[in-house]
Amino acid sequence: MNRASPKARLMAVATAVVLHRGSMVECSDLVGALEAAVEAAGRPTEDMHAVHEAAGAVVEARLDADLTAFDGARYRLWTALAGIWSGKALELHRAARAA
Repeated sequence: MNRASPKARLMAVATAVVLHRGSMVECSDLVGALEAAVEAAGRPTEDMHAVHEAAGAVVEARLDADLTAFDGARYRLWTALAGIWSGKALELHRAARAA
């Protein structure tokens, strides 16, 4: 069984949500998984604050059935994740060049 850390779980599920090009209804299962991941993550660390906040807004918009809020929250989540993944990619690139 794969036991990912709460942070890794949130990153994986949040990334799946933003990569899913379907509507709010079509990604309901992912939003349910996102809600559970946000709850499991607990209080966010400084580096995860924007992801945690945007993920919570995605869940709230889905629960409210507010498509406009959902799309806006998913975009904020996408932006937060892009910053984190870009940093990780550059970190890996630098490490590979130094090796």
